[in-house]
Amino acid sequence: MTGKANQTKLPPARTTALEALHRCLGSGMDIQAALDTALNARPLDPRDKGLATELAYGYLRLRGRLEYVLSRFIKDPTQLPKKMRLALGVATYELLYLERIPAYSTVNWAVDFAKTKPKSRLAGLFNAVLRRVSELGDDANDPDWYRKDATQTEFLSRFHSCPEWIVELWTQSYGEENTLHLLKAQSRPPAVGLNLYRHPDADVYYNELAANPDVLDIDGMSFALRPGTKLPKAEPPLTRQSFAARQVVEMIAPSEWATPIWDACSGRGGKSRVLKELGINNIFASDPHMGRLRALHRELPKVPVFAARADLEPPVKNVGTILLDLPCSGLGVLSRRPDTKWRRTRHDVANLEQLQAAILDRAMHTLKPGSMLAMITCTLNPDENENQLKRLLKANPSASLMTTWNTPPDSPLNEFFWAALVKV
Repeated sequence: MTGKANQTKLPPARTTALEALHRCLGSGMDIQAALDTALNARPLDPRDKGLATELAYGYLRLRGRLEYVLSRFIKDPTQLPKKMRLALGVATYELLYLERIPAYSTVNWAVDFAKTKPKSRLAGLFNAVLRRVSELGDDANDPDWYRKDATQTEFLSRFHSCPEWIVELWTQSYGEENTLHLLKAQSRPPAVGLNLYRHPDADVYYNELAANPDVLDIDGMSFALRPGTKLPKAEPPLTRQSFAARQVVEMIAPSEWATPIWDACSGRGGKSRVLKELGINNIFASDPHMGRLRALHRELPKVPVFAARADLEPPVKNVGTILLDLPCSGLGVLSRRPDTKWRRTRHDVANLEQLQAAILDRAMHTLKPGSMLAMITCTLNPDENENQLKRLLKANPSASLMTTWNTPPDSPLNEFFWAALVKV
Protein backbone atom coordinates (compact mmCIF):
# COMPACT_ATOMS: atom_id res chain seq x y z
CA MET A 1 0.00 0.00 0.00
CA THR A 2 1.22 3.47 -0.83
CA GLY A 3 0.32 7.11 -0.33
CA LYS A 4 -2.72 7.99 1.75
CA ALA A 5 -3.84 4.39 2.07
CA ASN A 6 -0.80 3.62 4.22
CA GLN A 7 -1.43 6.64 6.44
CA THR A 8 -5.11 5.92 7.10
CA LYS A 9 -5.74 5.07 10.73
CA LEU A 10 -9.15 3.62 11.47
CA PRO A 11 -11.00 4.35 14.74
CA PRO A 12 -9.85 1.78 17.32
CA ALA A 13 -13.30 0.36 18.11
CA ARG A 14 -13.92 -0.45 14.44
CA THR A 15 -10.45 -1.91 14.00
CA THR A 16 -11.00 -4.14 17.03
CA ALA A 17 -14.45 -5.29 15.92
CA LEU A 18 -13.26 -6.10 12.40
CA GLU A 19 -10.25 -8.05 13.70
CA ALA A 20 -12.48 -10.08 16.02
CA LEU A 21 -15.03 -10.82 13.32
CA HIS A 22 -12.36 -11.82 10.83
CA ARG A 23 -10.85 -14.28 13.34
CA CYS A 24 -14.30 -15.64 14.11
CA LEU A 25 -15.74 -16.01 10.62
CA GLY A 26 -12.44 -16.52 8.81
CA SER A 27 -10.57 -18.77 11.23
CA GLY A 28 -13.36 -20.43 13.19
CA MET A 29 -12.56 -18.88 16.58
CA ASP A 30 -15.46 -18.37 18.99
CA ILE A 31 -16.53 -14.74 18.94
CA GLN A 32 -15.84 -14.13 22.63
CA ALA A 33 -12.32 -15.55 22.37
CA ALA A 34 -11.74 -13.59 19.15
CA LEU A 35 -13.00 -10.40 20.74
CA ASP A 36 -10.88 -10.89 23.86
CA THR A 37 -7.80 -11.34 21.66
CA ALA A 38 -8.56 -8.20 19.68
CA LEU A 39 -9.36 -6.14 22.80
CA ASN A 40 -6.05 -7.13 24.38
CA ALA A 41 -4.06 -6.20 21.26
CA ARG A 42 -4.21 -2.44 21.96
CA PRO A 43 -5.07 -0.09 24.84
CA LEU A 44 -8.70 1.01 24.59
CA ASP A 45 -10.83 3.24 26.76
CA PRO A 46 -14.07 1.70 28.12
CA ARG A 47 -16.24 3.45 25.51
CA ASP A 48 -14.25 1.95 22.64
CA LYS A 49 -14.36 -1.48 24.27
CA GLY A 50 -18.12 -1.19 24.58
CA LEU A 51 -18.54 -0.05 20.97
CA ALA A 52 -16.29 -2.82 19.63
CA THR A 53 -18.31 -5.41 21.53
CA GLU A 54 -21.62 -3.97 20.31
CA LEU A 55 -20.42 -3.92 16.70
CA ALA A 56 -19.10 -7.50 16.79
CA TYR A 57 -22.11 -9.08 18.48
CA GLY A 58 -24.67 -6.85 16.79
CA TYR A 59 -23.28 -7.62 13.35
CA LEU A 60 -23.34 -11.39 14.01
CA ARG A 61 -26.91 -11.32 15.32
CA LEU A 62 -28.17 -9.44 12.25
CA ARG A 63 -25.67 -10.53 9.62
CA GLY A 64 -28.29 -12.21 7.43
CA ARG A 65 -30.51 -9.13 7.40
CA LEU A 66 -27.56 -6.84 6.71
CA GLU A 67 -26.37 -8.93 3.78
CA TYR A 68 -29.84 -8.86 2.27
CA VAL A 69 -29.90 -5.06 2.60
CA LEU A 70 -26.57 -4.84 0.77
CA SER A 71 -27.80 -7.21 -1.94
CA ARG A 72 -30.44 -4.64 -2.83
CA PHE A 73 -27.70 -2.12 -3.72
CA ILE A 74 -24.88 -4.38 -4.94
CA LYS A 75 -25.47 -6.96 -7.65
CA ASP A 76 -23.38 -9.66 -5.92
CA PRO A 77 -21.84 -8.75 -2.53
CA THR A 78 -20.15 -12.17 -2.38
CA GLN A 79 -17.74 -11.01 -5.09
CA LEU A 80 -16.20 -8.46 -2.73
CA PRO A 81 -12.99 -9.44 -0.92
CA LYS A 82 -13.96 -11.02 2.41
CA LYS A 83 -12.50 -8.29 4.61
CA MET A 84 -14.14 -5.58 2.50
CA ARG A 85 -17.50 -7.33 2.60
CA LEU A 86 -17.19 -7.62 6.37
CA ALA A 87 -16.36 -3.93 6.78
CA LEU A 88 -19.29 -2.93 4.60
CA GLY A 89 -21.60 -5.10 6.69
CA VAL A 90 -20.36 -3.66 9.99
CA ALA A 91 -20.77 -0.12 8.65
CA THR A 92 -24.31 -1.01 7.55
CA TYR A 93 -25.11 -2.27 11.05
CA GLU A 94 -23.74 0.93 12.50
CA LEU A 95 -25.82 3.11 10.17
CA LEU A 96 -29.07 1.25 10.78
CA TYR A 97 -28.88 0.42 14.50
CA LEU A 98 -26.49 2.78 16.30
CA GLU A 99 -28.41 6.03 16.13
CA ARG A 100 -26.01 8.01 18.34
CA ILE A 101 -23.22 7.77 15.75
CA PRO A 102 -23.51 10.37 12.95
CA ALA A 103 -23.93 8.80 9.51
CA TYR A 104 -21.05 10.83 8.04
CA SER A 105 -18.69 9.38 10.69
CA THR A 106 -19.63 5.82 9.72
CA VAL A 107 -19.31 6.48 5.99
CA ASN A 108 -15.92 8.14 6.50
CA TRP A 109 -14.25 5.27 8.35
CA ALA A 110 -15.70 2.69 5.98
CA VAL A 111 -14.51 4.59 2.89
CA ASP A 112 -11.09 4.98 4.50
CA PHE A 113 -11.02 1.22 5.04
CA ALA A 114 -11.90 0.64 1.39
CA LYS A 115 -8.90 2.76 0.41
CA THR A 116 -6.57 0.29 2.12
CA LYS A 117 -7.06 -2.05 -0.84
CA PRO A 118 -5.19 -0.16 -3.57
CA LYS A 119 -6.44 -0.02 -7.16
CA SER A 120 -9.67 -1.81 -6.18
CA ARG A 121 -11.83 1.29 -6.70
CA LEU A 122 -13.95 0.20 -3.75
CA ALA A 123 -13.98 3.57 -2.01
CA GLY A 124 -16.52 4.96 -4.48
CA LEU A 125 -18.68 1.83 -4.14
CA PHE A 126 -18.61 2.01 -0.33
CA ASN A 127 -19.53 5.69 -0.40
CA ALA A 128 -22.45 5.20 -2.79
CA VAL A 129 -23.86 2.08 -1.10
CA LEU A 130 -23.63 3.40 2.45
CA ARG A 131 -25.36 6.63 1.49
CA ARG A 132 -28.20 4.58 0.03
CA VAL A 133 -28.33 2.51 3.23
CA SER A 134 -28.48 5.65 5.37
CA GLU A 135 -31.56 6.78 3.42
CA LEU A 136 -33.54 3.58 4.11
CA GLY A 137 -35.22 4.93 7.22
CA ASP A 138 -38.06 2.74 8.51
CA ASP A 139 -37.75 0.30 5.59
CA ALA A 140 -34.77 -1.33 7.30
CA ASN A 141 -37.10 -2.67 10.02
CA ASP A 142 -40.21 -3.20 7.90
CA PRO A 143 -40.84 -6.94 7.36
CA ASP A 144 -42.51 -6.29 4.00
CA TRP A 145 -39.25 -4.86 2.62
CA TYR A 146 -37.68 -8.31 3.03
CA ARG A 147 -40.47 -10.28 1.31
CA LYS A 148 -39.48 -9.44 -2.29
CA ASP A 149 -39.48 -12.64 -4.40
CA ALA A 150 -39.17 -14.73 -1.22
CA THR A 151 -40.76 -17.92 0.06
CA GLN A 152 -41.88 -17.85 3.69
CA THR A 153 -38.68 -19.60 4.77
CA GLU A 154 -36.52 -17.17 2.78
CA PHE A 155 -38.37 -14.20 4.24
CA LEU A 156 -37.99 -15.43 7.83
CA SER A 157 -34.31 -16.15 7.19
CA ARG A 158 -33.70 -12.66 5.79
CA PHE A 159 -35.66 -10.64 8.29
CA HIS A 160 -34.70 -12.55 11.43
CA SER A 161 -31.12 -13.18 10.28
CA CYS A 162 -31.06 -16.94 10.67
CA PRO A 163 -29.90 -19.60 8.18
CA GLU A 164 -32.69 -21.28 6.26
CA TRP A 165 -31.83 -24.77 7.53
CA ILE A 166 -32.45 -23.63 11.12
CA VAL A 167 -35.72 -21.91 10.17
CA GLU A 168 -36.87 -25.14 8.49
CA LEU A 169 -35.80 -27.28 11.44
CA TRP A 170 -37.68 -25.14 13.95
CA THR A 171 -40.80 -24.77 11.80
CA GLN A 172 -41.05 -28.55 11.33
CA SER A 173 -40.31 -29.28 14.99
CA TYR A 174 -42.12 -26.53 16.89
CA GLY A 175 -44.69 -24.99 14.52
CA GLU A 176 -44.88 -21.52 13.00
CA GLU A 177 -45.99 -19.59 16.09
CA ASN A 178 -43.25 -20.92 18.37
CA THR A 179 -40.67 -20.57 15.59
CA LEU A 180 -41.49 -16.88 15.35
CA HIS A 181 -40.83 -16.49 19.09
CA LEU A 182 -37.53 -18.33 18.74
CA LEU A 183 -36.42 -16.31 15.72
CA LYS A 184 -37.13 -13.02 17.43
CA ALA A 185 -35.24 -14.14 20.53
CA GLN A 186 -32.11 -15.29 18.70
CA SER A 187 -31.72 -11.95 16.91
CA ARG A 188 -31.73 -10.01 20.21
CA PRO A 189 -29.27 -9.85 23.11
CA PRO A 190 -29.90 -12.27 25.99
CA ALA A 191 -31.13 -11.19 29.39
CA VAL A 192 -28.41 -10.04 31.76
CA GLY A 193 -27.88 -12.73 34.40
CA LEU A 194 -26.25 -11.95 37.76
CA ASN A 195 -25.51 -14.22 40.71
CA LEU A 196 -24.68 -12.83 44.15
CA TYR A 197 -23.82 -16.19 45.73
CA ARG A 198 -20.68 -15.81 47.91
CA HIS A 199 -20.29 -12.09 47.12
CA PRO A 200 -19.17 -10.27 50.31
CA ASP A 201 -21.75 -7.50 49.82
CA ALA A 202 -24.56 -9.71 48.54
CA ASP A 203 -27.21 -8.24 50.87
CA VAL A 204 -26.50 -4.69 49.72
CA TYR A 205 -26.62 -5.51 46.04
CA TYR A 206 -29.60 -7.83 46.44
CA ASN A 207 -31.77 -4.95 47.62
CA GLU A 208 -30.47 -2.63 44.91
CA LEU A 209 -31.08 -5.15 42.13
CA ALA A 210 -34.48 -6.23 43.45
CA ALA A 211 -35.66 -2.63 43.23
CA ASN A 212 -34.45 -2.23 39.64
CA PRO A 213 -37.41 -1.73 37.26
CA ASP A 214 -35.60 -3.80 34.60
CA VAL A 215 -35.71 -7.02 36.64
CA LEU A 216 -37.31 -9.87 34.68
CA ASP A 217 -37.01 -12.59 37.33
CA ILE A 218 -35.38 -13.38 40.68
CA ASP A 219 -34.51 -16.81 42.03
CA GLY A 220 -32.53 -17.12 45.22
CA MET A 221 -29.45 -14.95 44.78
CA SER A 222 -29.79 -14.86 40.99
CA PHE A 223 -31.30 -12.12 38.86
CA ALA A 224 -32.40 -11.77 35.25
CA LEU A 225 -32.49 -8.20 33.93
CA ARG A 226 -33.43 -6.73 30.56
CA PRO A 227 -30.61 -6.59 28.00
CA GLY A 228 -28.63 -3.37 28.28
CA THR A 229 -29.48 -2.77 31.96
CA LYS A 230 -26.86 -0.58 33.64
CA LEU A 231 -25.28 -2.65 36.40
CA PRO A 232 -23.97 -1.43 39.76
CA LYS A 233 -20.21 -1.18 40.08
CA ALA A 234 -18.91 -3.64 42.63
CA GLU A 235 -15.58 -4.84 44.00
CA PRO A 236 -15.17 -7.73 43.55
CA PRO A 237 -17.29 -7.58 40.39
CA LEU A 238 -20.71 -9.21 40.37
CA THR A 239 -20.69 -12.69 38.82
CA ARG A 240 -22.40 -12.97 35.45
CA GLN A 241 -24.39 -16.19 35.05
CA SER A 242 -27.10 -17.11 32.55
CA PHE A 243 -30.41 -17.12 34.42
CA ALA A 244 -31.89 -19.58 31.93
CA ALA A 245 -28.97 -21.98 32.49
CA ARG A 246 -29.59 -21.85 36.21
CA GLN A 247 -33.32 -22.24 35.76
CA VAL A 248 -33.04 -25.48 33.80
CA VAL A 249 -31.11 -27.17 36.63
CA GLU A 250 -33.69 -26.20 39.23
CA MET A 251 -36.59 -27.41 37.08
CA ILE A 252 -35.44 -31.05 37.17
CA ALA A 253 -35.57 -31.38 40.97
CA PRO A 254 -31.87 -31.48 42.00
CA SER A 255 -32.83 -31.81 45.67
CA GLU A 256 -34.07 -35.32 44.81
CA TRP A 257 -30.89 -36.45 43.05
CA ALA A 258 -28.97 -39.28 44.65
CA THR A 259 -25.45 -38.37 45.77
CA PRO A 260 -22.58 -38.19 45.10
CA ILE A 261 -23.20 -36.18 41.94
CA TRP A 262 -20.70 -36.39 39.09
CA ASP A 263 -20.80 -33.31 36.88
CA ALA A 264 -19.26 -35.18 33.96
CA CYS A 265 -19.28 -32.42 31.30
CA SER A 266 -18.61 -29.62 33.75
CA GLY A 267 -17.01 -26.92 31.62
CA ARG A 268 -16.30 -24.02 33.96
CA GLY A 269 -18.70 -25.36 36.56
CA GLY A 270 -21.83 -23.30 36.05
CA LYS A 271 -24.14 -26.19 36.91
CA SER A 272 -22.01 -27.25 39.91
CA ARG A 273 -22.24 -23.69 41.17
CA VAL A 274 -26.04 -23.87 41.09
CA LEU A 275 -25.99 -27.14 43.02
CA LYS A 276 -23.66 -25.68 45.64
CA GLU A 277 -25.92 -22.66 46.04
CA LEU A 278 -28.85 -25.03 46.61
CA GLY A 279 -26.96 -26.63 49.48
CA ILE A 280 -25.83 -29.77 47.63
CA ASN A 281 -22.18 -30.38 48.50
CA ASN A 282 -21.35 -33.97 47.57
CA ILE A 283 -20.20 -33.12 44.03
CA PHE A 284 -17.17 -33.88 41.88
CA ALA A 285 -16.54 -32.72 38.32
CA SER A 286 -14.67 -33.61 35.15
CA ASP A 287 -14.04 -32.14 31.73
CA PRO A 288 -11.49 -32.83 28.96
CA HIS A 289 -10.25 -29.21 28.98
CA MET A 290 -7.81 -28.32 31.76
CA GLY A 291 -8.36 -24.59 31.30
CA ARG A 292 -12.03 -24.99 32.14
CA LEU A 293 -11.22 -27.17 35.14
CA ARG A 294 -8.77 -24.59 36.47
CA ALA A 295 -11.48 -21.94 36.20
CA LEU A 296 -13.91 -24.24 38.04
CA HIS A 297 -11.36 -24.91 40.79
CA ARG A 298 -10.74 -21.18 41.29
CA GLU A 299 -14.47 -20.56 41.64
CA LEU A 300 -15.36 -23.71 43.61
CA PRO A 301 -12.16 -24.88 45.35
CA LYS A 302 -13.97 -27.53 47.42
CA VAL A 303 -15.28 -29.41 44.35
CA PRO A 304 -12.80 -32.18 43.36
CA VAL A 305 -11.98 -32.11 39.64
CA PHE A 306 -10.20 -34.36 37.15
CA ALA A 307 -9.65 -34.36 33.40
CA ALA A 308 -11.70 -36.91 31.48
CA ARG A 309 -13.74 -37.41 28.33
CA ALA A 310 -17.23 -38.50 29.28
CA ASP A 311 -17.54 -40.73 26.20
CA LEU A 312 -14.25 -42.62 26.57
CA GLU A 313 -12.94 -42.70 30.12
CA PRO A 314 -13.34 -45.80 32.34
CA PRO A 315 -16.49 -45.64 34.49
CA VAL A 316 -16.35 -43.92 37.87
CA LYS A 317 -17.67 -46.13 40.64
CA ASN A 318 -20.34 -45.44 43.26
CA VAL A 319 -22.07 -42.50 41.59
CA GLY A 320 -25.53 -41.46 42.77
CA THR A 321 -26.29 -39.12 39.87
CA ILE A 322 -24.43 -38.27 36.68
CA LEU A 323 -25.12 -34.74 35.46
CA LEU A 324 -24.48 -34.37 31.73
CA ASP A 325 -24.47 -30.87 30.29
CA LEU A 326 -24.19 -32.48 26.87
CA PRO A 327 -22.16 -31.03 24.00
CA CYS A 328 -24.74 -29.82 21.50
CA SER A 329 -25.33 -27.55 18.52
CA GLY A 330 -26.10 -24.57 20.77
CA LEU A 331 -29.15 -23.49 18.79
CA GLY A 332 -30.89 -22.44 22.00
CA VAL A 333 -28.32 -19.80 22.93
CA LEU A 334 -27.80 -18.00 19.61
CA SER A 335 -28.58 -14.69 21.33
CA ARG A 336 -25.44 -15.16 23.45
CA ARG A 337 -23.33 -16.93 20.82
CA PRO A 338 -24.56 -15.54 17.50
CA ASP A 339 -21.52 -16.79 15.59
CA THR A 340 -22.80 -20.35 16.09
CA LYS A 341 -25.57 -20.00 13.51
CA TRP A 342 -23.07 -18.95 10.82
CA ARG A 343 -20.55 -21.71 11.62
CA ARG A 344 -22.79 -24.71 12.36
CA THR A 345 -24.04 -27.02 9.59
CA ARG A 346 -26.47 -29.94 9.43
CA HIS A 347 -23.42 -32.22 9.24
CA ASP A 348 -22.08 -30.77 12.51
CA VAL A 349 -25.36 -31.56 14.21
CA ALA A 350 -25.29 -35.19 13.05
CA ASN A 351 -21.77 -35.60 14.48
CA LEU A 352 -22.86 -34.09 17.79
CA GLU A 353 -25.78 -36.50 18.01
CA GLN A 354 -23.33 -39.41 17.75
CA LEU A 355 -21.12 -37.93 20.46
CA GLN A 356 -24.12 -37.39 22.72
CA ALA A 357 -25.18 -41.01 22.26
CA ALA A 358 -21.71 -42.25 23.18
CA ILE A 359 -21.65 -40.11 26.34
CA LEU A 360 -25.13 -41.21 27.39
CA ASP A 361 -24.34 -44.89 26.80
CA ARG A 362 -21.15 -44.60 28.87
CA ALA A 363 -23.14 -42.97 31.68
CA MET A 364 -25.75 -45.73 31.69
CA HIS A 365 -23.00 -48.38 31.97
CA THR A 366 -21.65 -46.51 34.99
CA LEU A 367 -24.87 -46.08 36.93
CA LYS A 368 -26.19 -48.68 39.37
CA PRO A 369 -29.85 -49.47 40.11
CA GLY A 370 -31.46 -46.60 42.00
CA SER A 371 -29.10 -43.98 40.62
CA MET A 372 -30.02 -41.14 38.30
CA LEU A 373 -29.03 -39.44 35.07
CA ALA A 374 -29.67 -35.71 34.55
CA MET A 375 -29.22 -34.62 30.94
CA ILE A 376 -29.22 -30.96 29.82
CA THR A 377 -28.70 -29.24 26.47
CA CYS A 378 -28.76 -25.64 25.28
CA THR A 379 -30.15 -26.45 21.87
CA LEU A 380 -33.45 -26.42 19.99
CA ASN A 381 -33.36 -29.67 18.02
CA PRO A 382 -35.46 -32.76 18.84
CA ASP A 383 -32.76 -35.12 17.56
CA GLU A 384 -30.42 -33.81 20.27
CA ASN A 385 -33.15 -33.66 22.92
CA GLU A 386 -36.42 -35.64 22.87
CA ASN A 387 -35.32 -38.19 20.28
CA GLN A 388 -32.01 -38.77 22.06
CA LEU A 389 -33.97 -39.44 25.24
CA LYS A 390 -36.28 -41.89 23.42
CA ARG A 391 -33.28 -43.79 22.07
CA LEU A 392 -31.74 -43.97 25.54
CA LEU A 393 -34.91 -45.30 27.19
CA LYS A 394 -35.47 -47.86 24.44
CA ALA A 395 -31.91 -49.16 24.81
CA ASN A 396 -32.25 -49.33 28.62
CA PRO A 397 -35.65 -50.86 29.53
CA SER A 398 -34.85 -50.71 33.26
CA ALA A 399 -34.59 -46.92 33.11
CA SER A 400 -37.63 -44.72 33.70
CA LEU A 401 -38.28 -41.07 32.90
CA MET A 402 -38.92 -38.92 35.95
CA THR A 403 -39.36 -35.50 34.35
CA THR A 404 -38.51 -33.29 31.37
CA TRP A 405 -38.48 -29.53 31.02
CA ASN A 406 -37.68 -26.88 28.44
CA THR A 407 -37.55 -23.10 28.46
CA PRO A 408 -40.89 -21.79 27.07
CA PRO A 409 -40.60 -20.41 23.50
CA ASP A 410 -41.95 -17.00 24.60
CA SER A 411 -39.45 -16.63 27.46
CA PRO A 412 -38.13 -13.05 27.82
CA LEU A 413 -34.68 -14.45 28.66
CA ASN A 414 -33.90 -15.07 24.94
CA GLU A 415 -32.07 -18.31 25.81
CA PHE A 416 -33.51 -21.82 25.65
CA PHE A 417 -32.57 -25.04 27.44
CA TRP A 418 -33.93 -28.59 27.55
CA ALA A 419 -33.49 -31.18 30.31
CA ALA A 420 -34.58 -34.64 31.45
CA LEU A 421 -34.14 -36.67 34.62
CA VAL A 422 -33.92 -40.47 34.27
CA LYS A 423 -33.83 -43.09 37.04
CA VAL A 424 -32.12 -46.44 36.56
